[in-house]
Amino acid sequence: MDTNQIVDTNAFYKEHAEEYIKATENIDMSREHEMFERHLSEGQQFILDVGCGSGRDSLYFKSQGHHVIAIDPNVEFVEHARQINIDAYQSDVAHIEFVDMFDGIWACAVLLHYRKKELFAAFTKLYNALKEDGILFCSFLYGDLEEDREGRHYSDLTEESLKDYIGDFKIIDVMITDDRLKENKIWLNVVLKK
Repeated sequence: MDTNQIVDTNAFYKEHAEEYIKATENIDMSREHEMFERHLSEGQQFILDVGCGSGRDSLYFKSQGHHVIAIDPNVEFVEHARQINIDAYQSDVAHIEFVDMFDGIWACAVLLHYRKKELFAAFTKLYNALKEDGILFCSFLYGDLEEDREGRHYSDLTEESLKDYIGDFKIIDVMITDDRLKENKIWLNVVLKK
C-alpha cells in the first residue's frame, strides 16, 4: 500500500474534535457500562480510559466512585476532559508503560482504529497495564473488513476473529449492540480478563 494513501485517523479527530464531542458526550452507554462494571470487584477501582474522546465514560466511572485516568492521542480531547475535571493525558496505547496498575481498562470504540497488524501489540500493552484478574472492555464494528472509510481507519472484528489478536486475555463476556448514533452499524462489545 502506498503510505501516502494511509488515512490519519488522529488527524480526522483533531479536525472534527468539537463536532465529535457534541455528538458523543450524551450518548447513553448504560448497557456497556453495566457490562463492564459487573466484572469489576466491589468498591473503588482504578480505571484507565483509553481514547477518552469527550470524557463521557471517564466522567461516568468517576461519578461511580472509581479513580480514573484518561488518555487520548488528541490534545483537543485531553483539554476537554481536563475542563470537566478528568485526570487526562496525551498518549496512546503504543506509548503507555503501565505495568500491573489498573483494575479495569475501558477502550470503547478505540482499538478498532488500529491496523490489524498492530492489534496484538496493543492488546499486549493493555494486558501488561492490568493487575492480575483485571478486565478490559473494548468494542469494534462487527465484521471482518479492514479499510479506510469516513476519514478514519477501521479494523472490524467478530467474536472469532478477535481471538487472533488478544494473546493471553480470556473472553468473559460478549454483547452485540446497535449503533447509538443511529447509523446502520452493529457493534461487538467484549470484556476480556487477564
